[in-house]
Amino acid sequence: MAFSLEPDIIKGSHPEDSFRTGLLQEMLGMLSSLQQEEKIDEFFILPDFGFDLGIFVSREGTTRPVFFNLKMYMGAKPRAVEIGDQNGSGAEMELLQLNTSRSAMASETFRWILVDITKPKGNRRYTIFTTDQAKEALMGGLNKKKQNSIKLGSVMTFPLTWDELSEKVSSFLAG
Repeated sequence: MAFSLEPDIIKGSHPEDSFRTGLLQEMLGMLSSLQQEEKIDEFFILPDFGFDLGIFVSREGTTRPVFFNLKMYMGAKPRAVEIGDQNGSGAEMELLQLNTSRSAMASETFRWILVDITKPKGNRRYTIFTTDQAKEALMGGLNKKKQNSIKLGSVMTFPLTWDELSEKVSSFLAG
């Protein structure tokens, strides 16, 4: 069960901000709950800390950083979500260029979360995935000179509700 209501994410009305704010409220609720259940000792969140959300979770004297990159499908490009900038660069592209062992390291602390806002609130329109899954979903492979895209259907194989997304994120944070 989610800790907050699913946010209203409306195209043309700052949808990225609505999504990030809603997810931030949800994460504050789940992290507070994990702290009350003594699954974690302490936490803090830094929005826009390299990616959309940087979270630092402490448990038993060890701090684990966790990062989330938020993506949104708005229907502008058929069944594709743009990543990186127009020049094929940016933090997302740096992640996608990691070799296998470094990508495995990133997998322990990094997740992408995507919402399909062409589907109404209350539907299965969310997914959470790894950098390796993002690499596999690249349209035409990685191009370091132009805008890249990932295929929506490749990462949205089992769409989640807001409550299900909350459970997946909570599990990852407690990990």
